[in-house]
Amino acid sequence: DLRKILVENKKNTVRHAYYHEYRALQRLCILILQNEKTQVGLGARKIYGIVFDGAWLWEEYVNSLVDKVFYHPMNKGGKGAQWLFAGGAGLIYPDFIGKDSNNRIIADAKYKPVDNIGNKDYLQVLAYMFRFDAKRAFYFYPEVDDIEDKVFWLNSGSSYEKNVKKRDDICLTKHGLHIPKYAVSYDEFVSKIKICETDFLTELFVNNQRID
Repeated sequence: DLRKILVENKKNTVRHAYYHEYRALQRLCILILQNEKTQVGLGARKIYGIVFDGAWLWEEYVNSLVDKVFYHPMNKGGKGAQWLFAGGAGLIYPDFIGKDSNNRIIADAKYKPVDNIGNKDYLQVLAYMFRFDAKRAFYFYPEVDDIEDKVFWLNSGSSYEKNVKKRDDICLTKHGLHIPKYAVSYDEFVSKIKICETDFLTELFVNNQRID
């Protein structure tokens, strides 16, 4: 458990000269696990970098774009908790649940390359879709290479019975938000990203209508 990890690392700090570069990292990890704050300018230790939760920041950024049409459960704050089963079993926090109950959509924010969105991600979102009777789901990821949306249609049947075929009513779509790569100033980046945000939302709704 967490307490055991902290005790072991405090007792067995990195001492070998070969691994001396990891000593500072170990100290930082201990501070984080103890939930201690580090403040710039206080104390004698130098700060070489900042650790932040990129996945969480990406999720909240996407929420600022889609909050009019999606509910956004927040596991960090314990808000909007959902349950897979009756009786309070199977606690889940889908990233986004569509507000249209007649055409429910599930969406998941993924702060990683499109090709790294794989089987575990599929299984997670399919479980959410089954729970909320959703026929459509989206993965929202940062896209840098002008990749078109990838649509995955759910199969039916079994290979044992040789009757596997593509269904035409349930699908998952990888929908990227293009991130500008070339901007000479902050103002230029802001201008470009606003265009990308508009394109992201427009294509999201067009894509859903096209599939229907």
